[in-house]
Amino acid sequence: MPAQLLAQQDAAAQTQSPPAAPQAPPAQTPPSQAPAPAPPEAAGSSAEKAPKPAEAPKPPVHRFWDQTNSYLFAGVLGARYLDFASTLNARRRGLDEALLNNETVDNHAAFAVIEFAGAATSVGVSYLFHRYGHHSLERWTSIIHISVATFGAGRNFLLKTPHPAPPPGG
Repeated sequence: MPAQLLAQQDAAAQTQSPPAAPQAPPAQTPPSQAPAPAPPEAAGSSAEKAPKPAEAPKPPVHRFWDQTNSYLFAGVLGARYLDFASTLNARRRGLDEALLNNETVDNHAAFAVIEFAGAATSVGVSYLFHRYGHHSLERWTSIIHISVATFGAGRNFLLKTPHPAPPPGG
């Protein structure tokens, strides 16, 4: 609204002022005798003459289900499945789960739902970042999830299987 009022006032001022007479080009003056800067004019006109700051370049906008995100989400699902398989392998070898109780892990259907919910949550967080314009964070959410889940699965596979101690004297 204030911008419209300023534009209307500018248009009215231009129609009322007489046309300016052609001016001769200014004479060249040495730098030591350069003219003093002009005094500031009214606040409204100086703001219009000031250069507008350049806007920061916006990152390219993409569709949420583009090829890159599809690959990343497939990677998240693959990493979660690897974690599922490695955790069940560790339980079969007699090791305890660190983050969940063993009864939950031993119920394979419940454990599969928990793993899938983790992957779905990752996709949801990525969507929130996409929705609010944080496209770099949108990608990094999946990359970090893949890294952490793959590291955990590798750790599960590398854990030593506990063997019962041999009987004494035997």
